[in-house]
Amino acid sequence: MTQPIGFGPDLDEAIPETFDVCEDCGTPTVQLSSHTCPDPDTVADPSREELDRRTEQDPFPDSETVLIQQARRATSYAYHETDANNQPLCPATTDNGLQQLTRIEAQNKRYAPCQFCHRIRRANADNGGGQ
Repeated sequence: MTQPIGFGPDLDEAIPETFDVCEDCGTPTVQLSSHTCPDPDTVADPSREELDRRTEQDPFPDSETVLIQQARRATSYAYHETDANNQPLCPATTDNGLQQLTRIEAQNKRYAPCQFCHRIRRANADNGGGQ
């Protein structure tokens, strides 16, 4: 029987060197990134009043491109920030794809900002990245 050739990092050492686990919520995090524990207000489906509040407090330009789900489901209420390649910042995907709109167009259709995208965008800005 052939034995595997040893290559790559020793995972017993690499995993603890790369990842932390949040002591408060148990979320695994990459040591180089920032982490914010999930806010109960952002985990459950928010009320219309909460979505309106998020929209009013969205600090980003109305003319920027955002993404929404093309086939809107009853539970779909967020628009997603884009990266330099017009891909969503968060892992938002659907079988039907995502539609590009300006932020103001998405807000006029009663979508509100994706809180995960905003956290990623703020973390990128805090770490010297764009967006």
